[in-house]
Amino acid sequence: MFCNQCGAQLNDGSRFCNKCGATLGAGANVQPPPSGYGQGQGVAQSGGALNSIADEHNIFTIRPTMIFVLVWYAMAALLVIGVAALLGILNNSLLKNLNGWVILFTLVGAALLIFSIPIYKHIVRRREVYTLTNHKLDMRYGIIAKTVRHIPLSKIQDVTVKASVWQRLLKLGDIEIDSASETGKIILDEIHNPEYYANVILSELRRLK
Repeated sequence: MFCNQCGAQLNDGSRFCNKCGATLGAGANVQPPPSGYGQGQGVAQSGGALNSIADEHNIFTIRPTMIFVLVWYAMAALLVIGVAALLGILNNSLLKNLNGWVILFTLVGAALLIFSIPIYKHIVRRREVYTLTNHKLDMRYGIIAKTVRHIPLSKIQDVTVKASVWQRLLKLGDIEIDSASETGKIILDEIHNPEYYANVILSELRRLK
């Protein structure tokens, strides 16, 4: 079968065009469209796409919560203090002849090893960015090499907030988005005040209807 809008070839039973995103009805072409089909529409669609881009604006940009990263940093700091205290006790009792530089290098090495965990957690958080515009939901992953996924708001079918007991105490939760696109279900993890952002998404969906 073929798309009525752009003429792209599609799999039988497709509900949406993989090329232009048009919704397919019962009248989708079974035979290839005639030569030149869609050229006039393509000009109109291009103009509409340009206007759509010009009118697009950000509604919010969020990342996973920073709370757990800060907890990891605090735990790492306490552990380094404990290692420093232990080295001081050992130096005063068992290692009296140990060079001070050896103790310093040992402490620095232990600190680097301990802080590698919260630093990794921090990097993982920074690599995830969720942006909602008045046309689509963007998800960006990665620091150096980035992956970007675009979900048109017209493809979003349902928005659900899930939170465990401890997440509710911290006002955190996961936002689950059911999409009709090929990406399927999308989960925004560990979002602060998830009900607020879910309601914003739902408000934009109602605006499109």
